[in-house]
Amino acid sequence: MKASTVTLGYKSVMESFRNRLPQYVSLADNVWTMIEELNGRRRSVTAGQDIIRAGDKADEIFIVEDGWASRYRTLEDGRRQIVNFMLPGDIFDLQALANLDSDHTVSAVTDCSLLVIQSGPFLKALRGSGDVATAFWWAAVQEESILREQIVRVGRLSARERIGNLLLELRRRLTGALGNEVTDLPLPITRYDIADSLGLTPVHVSRTMSAMRRSGLIEEGRGVIRILDRDRLAKLCHFDPDYLHLRRLDFAKSIEDAGQGSDRNANSS
Repeated sequence: MKASTVTLGYKSVMESFRNRLPQYVSLADNVWTMIEELNGRRRSVTAGQDIIRAGDKADEIFIVEDGWASRYRTLEDGRRQIVNFMLPGDIFDLQALANLDSDHTVSAVTDCSLLVIQSGPFLKALRGSGDVATAFWWAAVQEESILREQIVRVGRLSARERIGNLLLELRRRLTGALGNEVTDLPLPITRYDIADSLGLTPVHVSRTMSAMRRSGLIEEGRGVIRILDRDRLAKLCHFDPDYLHLRRLDFAKSIEDAGQGSDRNANSS
């Protein structure tokens, strides 16, 4: 089924992006005006639908307005390695600026709304404004940092450490995209997605997450995970959020304090 494409006002599309970018770099109003004047369109895709396919010509930049997507590589025998997950406010695929064919696939995990910008106007905006270029450069820096963390996660951590590390990362990133504290992490990805992301089997993922529940680290509801003790889990799974480059430390501290306060209130009730 072909994805539908409709026009959309930038204000709604850019909300998550505007929440995310100022955590790395301060942007004046005129910079946002230049970004919002880029000629883009909205693309809606359904869960399971490919957004980018390996081998396609990469000539568009995507910003996630709503929903989750995954980037992955597939081997000839069908095995899949998920490299990372895209959340609201994330931008991909900047390799379109180099006029390269895509070397990976991006698929929608949930129904998604995307802002699609042609690489030509996008590159022109970067060349025309150092501030605009800096804003998107910071987004690329964070994506590279996430990919480096993924290498360490899969290459050196145990199953429990991998899962806990990933959950903490997703919670922190989603908090930044929404602009407010996420206590209950909506998790639309399946055990198979987690397994393909972390180099585990779905059975191993299920057993490990059951053990984490029994240990009082997490609670699970329908499509939602609550991290019960973030400090303890972070220590157990070697999670240090500095790699996410939250430049606005006042923002990071305020949301962490709010979360710890809600945890204390929950524990005392």
